Amino acid sequence: MLTTAVILLALQFVAAEIPPYIKICQRSDPNVDKCIINSIEELRPKMIKGIPELDVPGIEPLSLGQIALARGPQGAKLTAVVNDVKVRGPSNFIIQELKSDLDRNRFDFKLLLPRLDFAGKYKMDIQVLLLRLQGKGNITGSFKDYACNVTMRGHKEKRGEEEYLNFEPMKVKLRVGESSIYLTNLFDGDPVLGPATNRVINDNSQVFLQEISPVLEKSLADLFTEMANKITSKFTYKELFP
Repeated sequence: MLTTAVILLALQFVAAEIPPYIKICQRSDPNVDKCIINSIEELRPKMIKGIPELDVPGIEPLSLGQIALARGPQGAKLTAVVNDVKVRGPSNFIIQELKSDLDRNRFDFKLLLPRLDFAGKYKMDIQVLLLRLQGKGNITGSFKDYACNVTMRGHKEKRGEEEYLNFEPMKVKLRVGESSIYLTNLFDGDPVLGPATNRVINDNSQVFLQEISPVLEKSLADLFTEMANKITSKFTYKELFP
């Protein structure tokens, strides 16, 4: 029994065999940036739903935390809360540029997110002088042509006799493209106020985007960091970058 336990414990420290869908890049390759991009493209189909054997979560759908919006003075105030937001489309990112520094374990990506579609639940409260309007329902929308800068910084960690790459929390910065937003059941489905409010919201969509962008940036950063570290924790640095 003791022998079996020792063997099982030892196996936990043996690096796993690299699966065929992870393409290895040589540090000495003069086109290592291109190699890394090709490796990511090979991995993309697996990234959508996740890689259970490596404990890597999937990109689709991306879940966002609560988004709160409050604007205007007391006599003309709008407050809104959006929950249960699911975003689809992050896996369709396009890598426009990569600059890697393997000596410093730094990777700087410029990405394009062609289209992100989201859906969630909202509650809204508008106070204009003595008039108060409330509504709740579904919110849907899309973001198009979002530029995204992603910075990955890592460091080597010693485990036994081997070194593994571990990434710090990534930094993601979005630059806004086009957007459209639609809320159902505004003010209990009022046929006049509902469409009018949706038009106002879309004409002033930057206000909403100012609130959702930091949440989206953090969610993408957390997910990308977790995915990268799940993979790099399973294989030694020398195996991934010989």
